[in-house]
Formats: sequence, C-alpha cells, structure tokens
Amino acid sequence: MVRLSRIVVLSCVMVFIAGAYAFLAAADNKSEIIKPSGIHEDCMELVPGETMDYSFNASKPLDFNVHYHEDHNVVYGITKDGISSDKGTFRCEKKQYYCLMWTNSGSESVSLTYSYSIKKK
Repeated sequence: MVRLSRIVVLSCVMVFIAGAYAFLAAADNKSEIIKPSGIHEDCMELVPGETMDYSFNASKPLDFNVHYHEDHNVVYGITKDGISSDKGTFRCEKKQYYCLMWTNSGSESVSLTYSYSIKKK
C-alpha cells in the first residue's frame, strides 16, 4: 500500500512538472524583426473553452490580428491597426488553428517582442 501511494504521488508530481513546463514554454518572450511590408505569424491549435493571453511591444506601430482560415475565407477574432503595444485575452469558441499576426505597413523594419500563454478549459 505504501509503495502504491509513492507511485501515485510520483506520477502526480511528474504530471505537474510537465504541465508547468508546457505552460512556461508557451509564455516565453519571442522576438522578431519585421521588414517593411512584411508580416510575422505565430499559429497554434485552440479548442473551445481555452483562452489565450497575449502581449506585445513593437518599436513602431503595426497592424495586429488574431485569425483563422476556413475554406477560402479568413475569420478575424481580433483586429487592431496602428498600435505598438497591446495585451489581452482571446477566448476560443471553435476548434481551429489560430494565428497571431503582425503586419508592418511602414517603410522601416520594426522590432517586435511578444508572448502568449494558453489556459486549458
């Protein structure tokens, strides 16, 4: 009985560590340089009930959106134009591959730093 309890406790600890690592990996800051007329996308699968917290800072204003593709259409969940920083929460209502997307419509390269984390339902 004691041996079984140790196995159960050890299994729970391993699951906790793996879950914490996955959460932290998604929340790491990422950096990109977006060239003039360029874009950067970071895509992930989300399922209904999950939420994605995101934040970013850019050296110059960018257009930002969260979207997915359905057939030949692009469906936007969030759109914001001409901003250099933002943070928010996106709630998934449909299982899809969603993309965070930044567009540089300016004539100079832009430095972008961003992070996101996904909370399971």
